[in-house]
Amino acid sequence: MNRRDFIKVAASVGLASTILPGCFSKSSSPVLPDQSQKSNSQGSPRSTVPSQTQSRLVIAEGMDPDTLIEKGFEAMGGIGQFVKSGNIVTIKPNFSSARGLDAGVTTNPILVGALVRRCIQAGAKEVRVIDHTFTSGEACLEESGIRAAVSGAGGRAYTINSHTGQFYSAVNVNGEILKQADYSRDVLEADVFINIPILKQSDPTGISAGLKNLMGVVWDRGIFHQTDLHQTIAELAAFKKPTLTILDAIKGITANGPSGPGPIKEWKQVVFGTDMLAVDAYGASLLGLKLADVKHVAIAAKLGVGNPDWQSLEVVRV
Repeated sequence: MNRRDFIKVAASVGLASTILPGCFSKSSSPVLPDQSQKSNSQGSPRSTVPSQTQSRLVIAEGMDPDTLIEKGFEAMGGIGQFVKSGNIVTIKPNFSSARGLDAGVTTNPILVGALVRRCIQAGAKEVRVIDHTFTSGEACLEESGIRAAVSGAGGRAYTINSHTGQFYSAVNVNGEILKQADYSRDVLEADVFINIPILKQSDPTGISAGLKNLMGVVWDRGIFHQTDLHQTIAELAAFKKPTLTILDAIKGITANGPSGPGPIKEWKQVVFGTDMLAVDAYGASLLGLKLADVKHVAIAAKLGVGNPDWQSLEVVRV
């Protein structure tokens, strides 16, 4: 993936629709006008991250999740760059399927637990770990290993599968297609929002990583599949950016995604970055994809979400 690919694709990306069946029924909740003022197309996390850290992409190499989290944060300048005493931290892994670690389709629970533990040690007041799962929330929490890992580390893991005011607030996304959405209150209320997807292949989008993982913070996914999946994923990403993206590229499926089963490859890496597009673009390169294969990344770049030219950043391998 290089600058030439990016320039070529960004200039040619259009709004061609991909019609796929919807996942959920459309919500009829009213839009709250003040929410768009809190998070808009230029939305940024509440925490302030030094510019040097923002221009850095850290690739921690190995197989031990706890060690990878430790090495990654150290290379990013320490977890104190992101999490302060008294912060509410919301973490969004992928545990949308009731599958175990060996399936390669959900975020490594040991990695998530290690992240929660570091946040608690940094003084976080509360650490919430959430996802809107495809199937039974209880089964996903148990089979993925997320509940046990998170509770053991001092956090709280739960699904946001109930369409109630407890979990969602109506917001103005202000996209060309995605005008509004019922968006996770846990993310909106957080001082720190950490996106921790697993890297895997996805038939509809080529890759499932940081941007696509954000589909799990909204209630209604029907509009994504019924209109233009790439455009709407990009518009959602532009609404609110994570404080930090940590890509679980220890291992994942390389075909028949996003749910599998499929062939599994071990990349033996965990990638850290404040620029979600750079993290996703690097992940795409691990899958052997070019920017032309991941249209939602190019569209998100046009919307100002970030810079997919990860090679232009300070790349640190540890």
